[in-house]
Parts: sequence; structure tokens; C-alpha cells
Amino acid sequence: MIGGLLAAVAVGVAIGMLLAPNSGEKTRGNLLRKSRKLVDGVKGSVDESIDSLKGRFNSSIGELARKGKDVLNISNDISKV
Repeated sequence: MIGGLLAAVAVGVAIGMLLAPNSGEKTRGNLLRKSRKLVDGVKGSVDESIDSLKGRFNSSIGELARKGKDVLNISNDISKV
């Protein structure tokens, strides 16, 4: 998804540069500003994805630990009989 977004932005920027009535210096400034904005957006998306994955991983590990404890408790109860 991010790759498609980056490709679309790159195409849009290239077309914009070709059709821009501004000077080269102003166009480069606009390009730099928009590139920084894009990078910040991608970083935000990546950070959110990582946080989401961490949450799911920690939840899965917690559930696995609970199930393991349950199995051990059942095993200990059976051995006492």
C-alpha cells in the first residue's frame, strides 16, 4: 500500500514539475516541502503500524502464557490424584 502511494506521489510530482509555471528555484522549494510532508506522513503510518503490531504481539504472548499456565495447573492437578 505504501509503495503504491509513493509511486502515485512521484508521478504527481513529476507531472506537476513539468507543468509548473514557477521558476526552478521556487519549484525545487515546493518539491522539497512536499517531500518532507510525504516523509512525515509515511513515518507516521509506519509508527502506527509498528505500535499496532506490538500490541497484537504482546496480546498473543500474554494469551499464550495464560494457556501455558492453565496446562501446567491441570498437569499438576492430575499428578496429585
